[in-house]
Parts: sequence; C-alpha cells; structure tokens
Amino acid sequence: MPTTHLMIVHPRYIAPLLSGTKSLESRLGQDRRAPFGKVNPGDTIYIKPTGKRVVAKAIVHQVDEYEDLTPEDIENLRDCYDDRIMGGDQYWESKSNSKYATLISFAKVTMLRDESTVPAELLVPSRNAWRLIETEDQSARKAA
Repeated sequence: MPTTHLMIVHPRYIAPLLSGTKSLESRLGQDRRAPFGKVNPGDTIYIKPTGKRVVAKAIVHQVDEYEDLTPEDIENLRDCYDDRIMGGDQYWESKSNSKYATLISFAKVTMLRDESTVPAELLVPSRNAWRLIETEDQSARKAA
C-alpha cells in the first residue's frame, strides 16, 4: 500500500514543480532520515511551500537512493541531475558533505485548490521538512 508524504519546499520551487521544469526533488543529508528508505513509486506526496498552505499533490514515479557519499560523489550528482533539481551553487555547497541522497521523480504534479484532501496528520505543525503517514500494515512489514 502506498505511503502518503508531506514535502516542504522553498516557495521558489512551486511553479517549476507544477510546470515540470523541476522534475527531480533531492534530499541530501548526514543521516538516513525520511525520505531516505521511506518513499517508493506510487506514493502520494503533498507539496507545501515553507510558511504557506499545501498547494500541490504529486505521485512518485521513481526513487534513487545513494549512501556513503563523498564530496566527489555529490559533485557527480550535481553534474548529472542539477538541470532537473535546479539546486544552484549555494544548495550544492551546503550539501557537499552529505552522506545520503534521495532523488525523487514525479509521474504527475497537480495543483490543489485547498487543504481539505490532505490527511490531517500531515498538517500538524513540525520542524521537519519531510513527514509521512505509515499504516500499521507498512510498519509491520518493515519490522518483519
């Protein structure tokens, strides 16, 4: 069963995500925090600009994950994917020591008129830039 996620992004990325210009979302970090290992093709992702309401919904098409990255690996990811990630120099410099990367492409991104279709659990205030709802069935499968 697909998982439902909330992805918080900088407001400047909303228009490119909706138009398909930004066709790849990247999450790089020092640890295995979500979405690493938590997002799969077919999952639904609600998209929320920082400090605003949820404005879009996407279906995950493909996920690529990398671990034990070096600064050279990060530079290779930039060379291969930045035209679709649209990260810019400051983004890549801030991520140069990341050890984990999750790259997510979307099959479809659509605009939402309001948040009424967004699961309430995802709208609870949090400092996390990525949230997800796992059903008991999914949690049991991962524990097995």
